Amino acid sequence: MVKEEPFVRIRDICKEFDGKEVLKHVSVDIYEGEPLGLLGRSGAGKSVLLHMLRGTEEYKPTSGEIIFRVAMCPSCEWVGVPSKAGEACIKCGTILELKELNYWEDKETRRKVRRSVAIMLQRTFGLYGDDSVMYNVIQALENRNYPADKRFRRAYDLLKAVKMVHRVTFPASDLSGGEKQRVVLARQLALDPMLLLADEPTGTLDFETAKLVHKALIESTKGGMTMVVTSHWPYVIDALTEKTLWLEHGEIVKYGNSKEVLAEFEKQVGQIDREEYKKIGEPKIKIEHCKKYYYSIWRGMVKAVDDVTLTINENEIFGLLGKSGSGKTSLARIITHIDPVTGGTVMIRSGDKWIDVGRVAETGVWISWSATTPGSGEQTATHVSMLHQEYSLYPDKSVLENLTSCIGVQAPEELARMKVKFILDGIGFSDEESEEILSKDHTQLSVGERQRIVLAQILMKEPAIAILDEPTGTMDPITKNFVADSIRAARANLGITFFIPRAHPD
Repeated sequence: MVKEEPFVRIRDICKEFDGKEVLKHVSVDIYEGEPLGLLGRSGAGKSVLLHMLRGTEEYKPTSGEIIFRVAMCPSCEWVGVPSKAGEACIKCGTILELKELNYWEDKETRRKVRRSVAIMLQRTFGLYGDDSVMYNVIQALENRNYPADKRFRRAYDLLKAVKMVHRVTFPASDLSGGEKQRVVLARQLALDPMLLLADEPTGTLDFETAKLVHKALIESTKGGMTMVVTSHWPYVIDALTEKTLWLEHGEIVKYGNSKEVLAEFEKQVGQIDREEYKKIGEPKIKIEHCKKYYYSIWRGMVKAVDDVTLTINENEIFGLLGKSGSGKTSLARIITHIDPVTGGTVMIRSGDKWIDVGRVAETGVWISWSATTPGSGEQTATHVSMLHQEYSLYPDKSVLENLTSCIGVQAPEELARMKVKFILDGIGFSDEESEEILSKDHTQLSVGERQRIVLAQILMKEPAIAILDEPTGTMDPITKNFVADSIRAARANLGITFFIPRAHPD
């Protein structure tokens, strides 16, 4: 059986920068729907070849050529994968024709092809920083004229695929690097490209999150998209590709089946251990010498919090144990920006910045310690939601209303309902249970269900940090286990840092 013609032919490519040759006579074929890995250590030339496929002007080959075989519309010049030839154009209905285009022959040819080529750059986050995560993806859909009535659903599905539904209302500028990388991926997938170029797509992510992104990428290729992935991590290449090109100092060392190339690579280079997943991240809250004093006519000076120093890490479930009146709630109210500190500092990390939240309640001013002009987005990124010891649901409202309009969640009805079901799933409700419970009011819920719905109210607000003050109170052991499981599930599924003051160690 004769193998089909390649989608992209790379022939004898050489590239020099300032007289230094960084690619040397590289030739490889890329087949439609067959993910290609570019493997090699830093400086091997992987990213140079990727930028060349993208059509970035300064990466024009010194010699050699790149040929794209594409299906092109003779009327509107829409470009797609070669297997679409003979089909009707999705834009104007004209029958698509098979064309061979020399990519670097002229700018016009390159312009036509580039519209259907997307790229994820290493540690470069092309997002609208002041806009929400959801709008960033919707904007990408608008750019490709995706049907307006289907944009919310498509954006939601893309963000769910990259595990970012819990951040849909966050300003993009206040996400962590790994979160930004996942939103960039969602935006690129929204463009429905024929070719996706991914430069170290999960290099900054923990192992578990990387697996989720890998799954999203693999699912995307099933729709006909072709992917080229660079990495110096063999496990990434193994997870994402079928064929691999191993480069060293700009030259081809080996090309072939990914597993065979990886075996040879590890034999020569040595086993490269991947960084195993750590549930606990970098410091998220830093409390140093925190003091909170009150003056009472009857008791004089009351030291509610006196010289407390501690660090809470991102994605940690941090318990604070102490007797009644020991200052647990007072410290929680400072972290939540309700009460100001008397002395010391309480800092919360927002992306790469540290925000002094210990004085917000007193001054109303947000002080950023690594940015000259703090933006309103910092208030979202350092947002702390607190579940107080005394709580209640809105009695005359359904569970759905308690989780949306009653707590000020502003979103189109379809998106709000999808988000509610996502949150309920995150705290342990099955799809069937979620659908059944949405129309109920508080009288139709068990004690454990009410407690989990109140927890869902907190999570619907997308806090960076959730404070749960005595979250299980006087519950029976079975209900306590339900709530504890829900908290652990929310940490695993939503990436929230929890601070839990408790009077008892159970």
